[in-house]
Amino acid sequence: MSSGPGGKNWLERHPGKAIFLLIFLAVLCLAVVTEKLLAWKAGGRQHPGVAKRYIKLREFDPLYRDVLTPSPEALRIADSLEKKDFVIRVDEDGYIMPSRIHAAPDLTLIFLGGSTTENIYVEEENRFPYLAGRLLEKKTGLKTNSYNAGKSGNNSLHSIDVLLNKGLGLKPDIAVMMHNLNDLTILLYEKTYWNQHPTRSPLVEKRLSFKTVLKNLEETARMVRDLTIPQLAGQWRRLFRLNFKGPADEFKEARGRKLAFDEPLMVGEFSLNLQTFINLCRARGVIPVLMTQPSRLTANPDPLIANLMKNLEKQQGITYNEFRRGFDLFNQTIREVGARNRIPVIDLARQVPSTREYIIDVAHTNDRGSQFSAQLIAEALVPVARSLGRTPTGPH
Repeated sequence: MSSGPGGKNWLERHPGKAIFLLIFLAVLCLAVVTEKLLAWKAGGRQHPGVAKRYIKLREFDPLYRDVLTPSPEALRIADSLEKKDFVIRVDEDGYIMPSRIHAAPDLTLIFLGGSTTENIYVEEENRFPYLAGRLLEKKTGLKTNSYNAGKSGNNSLHSIDVLLNKGLGLKPDIAVMMHNLNDLTILLYEKTYWNQHPTRSPLVEKRLSFKTVLKNLEETARMVRDLTIPQLAGQWRRLFRLNFKGPADEFKEARGRKLAFDEPLMVGEFSLNLQTFINLCRARGVIPVLMTQPSRLTANPDPLIANLMKNLEKQQGITYNEFRRGFDLFNQTIREVGARNRIPVIDLARQVPSTREYIIDVAHTNDRGSQFSAQLIAEALVPVARSLGRTPTGPH
C-alpha cells in the first residue's frame, strides 16, 4: 500500500475502518459457508420458494383521480374523439364514479367489462353504466346505485375475478357483463385465459431475484413520490401523456408470428366463461345479464377501420374478414349462451349504429354512443328490475 503523510499507509491512517472491513468480510464469509453447510444438511428439503403469486384484481386504484386528454396517437386512431379533458374519478372500492348515489338503494347494478365499459373518453355523466342506472331509476321509481367495474384490457376471466372478489360484496341485484374483443384477442394470441402474458395473465408473479427487489424499490419510490408531491407528479404524468407516441405493444413478442383461428377452442373457452359468470351470479342470488359488443367491424369497413386492421394481416396473417367473423361469432355465442340459460341479453351489436357518429374507433363509443347504449340498457332492464317485486322506499 502507498504511504501517505508521515510515511503511514492507509491501514495505519484508518485503523478503525480497517478493523470494520475485516470484521465485515469475516462475517460475510462465515454466512456464506454456514449457508452452504445448512443447504447440504437439509438436502434441498428447505427452500423459501422461487416466487410469490397473487390473483390479479384488475381495477383502478381506489380513490384514483385524473384528468385525461387524448394524446395525438389516440386522436389518430379515433376519428370522432374530441380533444378535450375527460375527468376520471374512482371511489374507495375501485369503481368509476359516480357510483354510490344512495346510502340505502332499492336496486343495485354492477357493470363488468373492459375499456368499452370503462369509457374513459366519455363525460362522467354520459358513461353508460352510470347513465343507465339514472334512467332506470326514472323509469321504475326505484332508488338505483350503478357501479362501473370496467377496466381497459379486462377479459371475461378478469371480470369473473372482480365479481367474485369484490363485486358480490355490494350485494348487487343485477350484474351486467359485456365482453368480446379482449377475449377474442387473448384467445387468438395465447389460446387460453390461463397464460403467462405480462399484462393479461390472471396472476401476478414475483420471482425471488434481485430484479424483483429493484422493481419493489422502484414501486416504493413511486409511493413516496405520490405521498410527497402528488400534484407535481400528476402534472408530469399528464405532460408525458400529451407527448406520448402511443401505448406499449402488449403483444410485441408475438408480432411476426402467423396466427390461426381455432374456432372450436376459442368459442368453447369463451362459452365456458360466460357460463361461469351466469352460474356464479345464480349461486349468489344475482340476476345475470349479458350484452353483445357494438363495433365498426362491418362488411364494408370505412377507411379508418380498414387501415387499423392492416397490420394484423401483415404481421399475423389474419385477414380483416377473418377477424370480423371471429368477432361476430363471439357476439353470436353471447346470444346463444343467454338463450340457453334463459337470461336477458341486451344486443347492443345489433342496435348501436356502426358509424363514427356513435363509435370512435373499432369498438369504443363516444358520448352519443354511450348515451344511446344507456337508453337501450335501461329499457331492457325495466322488466328485470320489476321482476324483483321491489317498491320505492322513499323520496330520491
